[in-house]
Amino acid sequence: MSTTFFVAQSQKPEYRNNFESYENGTVLTEPGVKKRLFTWGKGTTFTAIKSEGKGNKGSNGYAESSSNEGVYCVKYFTLEAGTTYIWKIAVKIEGDVPSFKRKYSLKVSSGKGDKSFKYLDLSIDDPESGKWTEYNNEFTVKEGYEKLNVLVYRWGGDNKVCIDDFVVKKKN
Repeated sequence: MSTTFFVAQSQKPEYRNNFESYENGTVLTEPGVKKRLFTWGKGTTFTAIKSEGKGNKGSNGYAESSSNEGVYCVKYFTLEAGTTYIWKIAVKIEGDVPSFKRKYSLKVSSGKGDKSFKYLDLSIDDPESGKWTEYNNEFTVKEGYEKLNVLVYRWGGDNKVCIDDFVVKKKN
């Protein structure tokens, strides 16, 4: 008689995307796209842009939203309670519109309604158009709130939100 033991290692929930591996024009919100981005709202898309040195820190790729109102870029995670995570992202608004239309938010939340918890709710009220801004956020996952939405939200239309260097990882 023999006994077999199976040892399973839990996969480290992690996401890293600098958007340089996509062909120009790839719709990143389509099913089947590697490291797919998700959106909320009708008509919202994110497209890969390949451009010489126009990404964050002079990189050659980034993701660009459609210009409709109510743009959400969302990633879903199931993370480990009691563990601290880091969310890094670079954001740029493209478009010559008044500052109230350039306003955007960075959010990390779990649950809905009365059974929800906000880990992060950062509002950027007057971003400079055409300039990359890097964010480095930390949050610790609470018991019962392990399923998270990590998102960038821009309300105003007639401009585009661009993202680059999107990372969610365990803090060392």
